[in-house]
Amino acid sequence: MKNVVCFDVGGTFIKYAIINSDGKILLKDKFPTPRYNCKVSIPEEMMKIIENLRGQFSIDSVGICTAGLVDSKNGVVTVAYNFHEYSGARLAETIEQKTGLRTFVENDVNAAALGEMWIGAAKGESTFVCIALGTGVGGAIVINGNVFGGVSGAAGEIGHIIVNQQGEQCSCGSKGCYERYSSTSAFIRDYVNSAAKLGIKVDEAEINGEKIMMLVKSGDSLAVEVYKRFVDNIATGIVSITHLLDPGLIVVGGGISAQGKTFFEDLNSSFRERVISSYASHTKIVQAQLGNDAGIYGACYIAL
Repeated sequence: MKNVVCFDVGGTFIKYAIINSDGKILLKDKFPTPRYNCKVSIPEEMMKIIENLRGQFSIDSVGICTAGLVDSKNGVVTVAYNFHEYSGARLAETIEQKTGLRTFVENDVNAAALGEMWIGAAKGESTFVCIALGTGVGGAIVINGNVFGGVSGAAGEIGHIIVNQQGEQCSCGSKGCYERYSSTSAFIRDYVNSAAKLGIKVDEAEINGEKIMMLVKSGDSLAVEVYKRFVDNIATGIVSITHLLDPGLIVVGGGISAQGKTFFEDLNSSFRERVISSYASHTKIVQAQLGNDAGIYGACYIAL
């Protein structure tokens, strides 16, 4: 039985775990993500954790998933937009040199997709697309059991498919990107803006996707209207992905996916209304199963 130290590097916390080759989590915890000189401070903190865990477990390798664009072949974070001095971090090389443990690195959404393929919603499938709906929209494309990274390793930026050429300005520099209409942030923004047009005052600091969904379930007409538009926006992007890749399976995760059965029934219905009919019978949109642990499971999978 092999044990892997797994890390999931996020903007607020770095989660870590010991996971064995059967997919059992033996230990799990987290620590605050360093805020400065991340290229140095993040691997340093990881190495402290590894050395501490070595006193408790037999460890075979290290798996890391991280936000940002990743050169997985060389274990390098090539670009990280929201971390101070993290771009260029040579995680695999640094940790291997100091610990002697083979170390593997992957983008967080790609890792989450591989985790879902290993023991989650895509178990038994080798070709599918994974979409993460959150502050933005992340994506991963898995073909024949491998993440498709494209020429530079940056494929799968589903959130930046342009769905409205004259649409809202996106942080990436383009206009009308998918995530401007289909992220949880977009859902909240649409509700706040729609309420303002009707003269309804909303406390933006207090409102979130979960509270809007509570209004939807209570039959609030504004919330229902915004929710329907949100679901249709998500479905429209998935239709384009389906027409391009015909993956057969779309795994959707992120906060809004926790709404469960009703949300996925609505999403599948909207999808079937829009997709070319020949795709409808063999394409499923399903809920991710691993939640916040998908990344660390994926980190374990790539190491194994």
